[in-house]
Amino acid sequence: MLYVPDSPVEGPERRRASAGQDSDADSLRLLVVEDDPSYSAYIAALTRRLGFRTDTAPDGAAALEKLKAAHYEVAIIDQQMPRMTGVELIAKIRGDRALKSVYAMMLTAHDDVDTKLDALNAGFDDFVTKSSSELEIAAKLVAARRIAARQRTLDTTIRELYGLATRDELTGVFNRRFLLSEGERLVTAGKSLSLILFDLDGFKHINDTFGHLAGDRVLHDVGALFDRHTRPQDLIARYGGDEFVMVVSDLQGADAERVAQRLSMEVQALRWIAGAESFSITVTTGVSSSESLTKPSIAQLLSAADSDLYRNKSLHNHPDGSTVGYVPPSASLTEADFDSPEDWPLRLDANQRIRD
Repeated sequence: MLYVPDSPVEGPERRRASAGQDSDADSLRLLVVEDDPSYSAYIAALTRRLGFRTDTAPDGAAALEKLKAAHYEVAIIDQQMPRMTGVELIAKIRGDRALKSVYAMMLTAHDDVDTKLDALNAGFDDFVTKSSSELEIAAKLVAARRIAARQRTLDTTIRELYGLATRDELTGVFNRRFLLSEGERLVTAGKSLSLILFDLDGFKHINDTFGHLAGDRVLHDVGALFDRHTRPQDLIARYGGDEFVMVVSDLQGADAERVAQRLSMEVQALRWIAGAESFSITVTTGVSSSESLTKPSIAQLLSAADSDLYRNKSLHNHPDGSTVGYVPPSASLTEADFDSPEDWPLRLDANQRIRD
C-alpha cells in the first residue's frame, strides 16, 4: 500500500546523530494521561528530565482532544480513570489513522500477568506499574524514546520517497503520474475543475541553439515560477517535454482564462542569459472546464484543453483566419544528463532571478 502523507514535507532535514545518541530525542513530545495530580506531576517531571517535551491530561477525553490538536510521539496512559479507561482510550487511538502510530505505555497499579497481556492485546506497546522504581520507569522511557525516534525517522523517509515518486526532478512540480491520479480523484469527488495546458513556444529552438542544458534551465525556472505564483491547493504538473498542466478547483471558465493569461505573462517576462546572448520564451495555453462536459474525466479535460491549445496555436500562426491548421512539432529530448543546476551554462537575468 502506498503511504500518502497528510501534508507535503517542505525541505526535509537530514540529521545525523552523534555516536551513541538518539537522533532528535530531545524534541519528542509525550503526553501523560493520569487522573492523580501528584503522580501525573511525578511522571511528567521524570520524562522532562529524560528530554521529552511533556504535557498532561487528567482523563481520556481530555487526552483525545490534546492528541488531535498536536502531534505526540509517546503517550503514558493510566488504566483506571474516570469517563474513559486506558483500554478504551487506546482503542480510540488505534482506530484513528492520524493517531495510531503513537507509542503508548499503559500505567497500572496491577502487576499480574493477565493485566499485562490485556494491555498488549488492547494495543499498548508496553506497560509500567506504579510500584516500579524510578530506574525501571526511566529505562522503559529511554526505550520508548529510541523506538519513537526511529519511527519518526521512518516517517520522514517515507515522505521523502513519496516526494521523489510524485515530483518531476527537473522542474520541482508534480509529475504526469500524480497529475492523472490526483486529477481523477478530484473529478470523482465531484469538484468543479478547470484545466490549463501551457506549451512553451519554440522550446526546440532553444535546445537546438543553446543546447539541452539551456533548455533544462528554462524548464527548471518555469517550474519554479509556477510553484511560487499559484495557490497551495492548485495542482501544477509537468505533462510532457515542454508542457505544464494546472488543475484549479472552484473557478469559472473565464477566471481560469485570466489565470492562464497572468501566468503566461509572468513566464514571458523572464529573460535568460547564455554567454553574450539573452532570450525569453512565449507561452500558448489551452483551457477546459468540467462544467462543459457531461461526464467529465481527467482525460477529457486534457483532450479539451489540448484542442483549445492547438486552436490558439493556429490562430497565432495564421492571424488571417486561414484554415491551415497547426501541426504539432515532433517530440524532442528535454531532460539532458547533468550533475547539478550549478553546472548549467545559462542563467536568468540577474534582475529577474527566481528563488527555488
